[in-house]
Amino acid sequence: MFFGATVTVASARGEERTISIVGVDEIDTARGYVSWVSPIARALLKAREGDTVVLRTPVGVEELDVVAVRYEALATAEGTGAG
Repeated sequence: MFFGATVTVASARGEERTISIVGVDEIDTARGYVSWVSPIARALLKAREGDTVVLRTPVGVEELDVVAVRYEALATAEGTGAG
């Protein structure tokens, strides 16, 4: 996956979350928009559906399974859609 991807990942506990990889000026954690330079985005870059990636954070290491990758227009703060 690359910049602009919307990615669903699952933790070892089976908890799923969806994030979108955006530019540093588009971060919105309430919407799941994370910067391409964030630890999770860097771990996911170049991964594909079915891959397992290792996320290193200050609190430890977590393996995440890549469940789905898609590219879609994202809503902006104004709600107009980006892309």
